[in-house]
Amino acid sequence: MGDGAVIRRQQQGRARLAQERGWRYARRGSRPGFGVVEARWRAAGAEVDELDPADELTGAVAPGGRPFTLFDTTVLGSSAGYRTVSVLHLPVALPPVAVVPDPDNGEPLAEGRVGPVPPWAALAFQHPPELDGAPPAAHPGFAEELVTGEVLDVTRRFGLLGWRIAGKDLVWVSRPGDRLVPERVVAVLQALAALAAALPAPVVHRYRVE
Repeated sequence: MGDGAVIRRQQQGRARLAQERGWRYARRGSRPGFGVVEARWRAAGAEVDELDPADELTGAVAPGGRPFTLFDTTVLGSSAGYRTVSVLHLPVALPPVAVVPDPDNGEPLAEGRVGPVPPWAALAFQHPPELDGAPPAAHPGFAEELVTGEVLDVTRRFGLLGWRIAGKDLVWVSRPGDRLVPERVVAVLQALAALAAALPAPVVHRYRVE
């Protein structure tokens, strides 16, 4: 099967999934979907023009009816191919945090020094150069307080290593070259919603960015 046929099958799968779930599908990034994410990320200083969003889904997912935007994208200057960027929208903005593999043993590790790293970096599968020599976190206690044992349990149980928070967005990115099929789309979005529900409310309230 050629690349064109594979892409058409992926598009049809996403469109059918949207119809079944009551979500919205767009072949390219849309203004109400990726456009909203783009504006937030651009305002935070991310080089959003490097992205080429495609096969976008928007809607809400249980638990909690959390709104989301999901899209595939290539990254300008990269030969790694498309990746799927899954974005669950939080009710409040929070300082940067990520759970990345510990370089010593691969276990989930809370990291607050992720401000310079683009939100579309696949943190579970690569070590962005921006992490090397990154400035200290503006809120040094936030990552440790937010990433409780329950949050780590959810991270392990649902395979969400590499998730991060960028402002109001809870983000997980697939391995470059891996476009999520419909079944994995649903699983990842539901897992992110479960993760959002596990974030300790007092910590979220205390550190929310006005």
